[in-house]
Amino acid sequence: MKRLTFFIMFAFLANAAEADILFQDPTRGSVDAAFDRFSEGELKDLSSPNVKEKQYLLGLLYLHGDEEFHVAQDCQKSVELLTKSWGENVVDAGYALATMYYHGVCVGEDVDKARGLAAKTAREGYILSERMLGLAYLGKKWEKLYPYDADKGVCWLSKAGDAGDGRSAGQLAYMYRKGEGVPQDDRKSFEWLKKSALSKYEKGINIGFHMLAERYEKGVGTAVDLISAYKYYDLSGTAGVEGKQRVAKKMTQEQIDEAIRQSQEWQKEHNVQVGGDFIRRAN
Repeated sequence: MKRLTFFIMFAFLANAAEADILFQDPTRGSVDAAFDRFSEGELKDLSSPNVKEKQYLLGLLYLHGDEEFHVAQDCQKSVELLTKSWGENVVDAGYALATMYYHGVCVGEDVDKARGLAAKTAREGYILSERMLGLAYLGKKWEKLYPYDADKGVCWLSKAGDAGDGRSAGQLAYMYRKGEGVPQDDRKSFEWLKKSALSKYEKGINIGFHMLAERYEKGVGTAVDLISAYKYYDLSGTAGVEGKQRVAKKMTQEQIDEAIRQSQEWQKEHNVQVGGDFIRRAN
């Protein structure tokens, strides 16, 4: 019995280890960056290193065609490459195929296959698949996959949001703010809004900064924090000018200076520049 238990556990761990997520970034920015790393010749050479990555990327290119890489749309090649990648446990390819079967793109529409692929890749921890299931259960998108189930929808969106998906976290922030499918809860709404605005995958300025600033200014779901409010209004660029002017009237010069310091520190860390001429100091 011990040997059998050990074998089952070993087989499970071995299968789990085989799953390969190439690009976890749900914004797809890392996929775009990957294309930039390869020349046309390198990408099309599947005998060289990074074969799994290039095989998957080529599958995406053949799906719609691409002028830069001189790739004409070829559904057969796309399906072959992505199916091969999925057979080699590239989770990204499984998600791509799920969306193709759902919409009937380059393959016959097959919701059952889409559902199976979506569920499998979500269980492997692929963020886009977790979001897919969450939105499907909530009837927000991918409605044909599952009947409405708020608990399951929140569960899957929470997994994606905790993993860094700003869109999933933002959806949960809205739901808790409005009491849509969940009990109304300003604290939880604020927590998810903060995760959405500060997602590690979002580059540059996030539209959630302005909403975050408003919550800090008014103390909705959190304590009033004028320094943080000013900081996030400043990081909202021109959209935050009026908010900065308003909260500055309630702040000391030292508080404003600290808010500006925090804003500039964030900008330096993320290699962006906003605020600047729009900063309004207290009179």
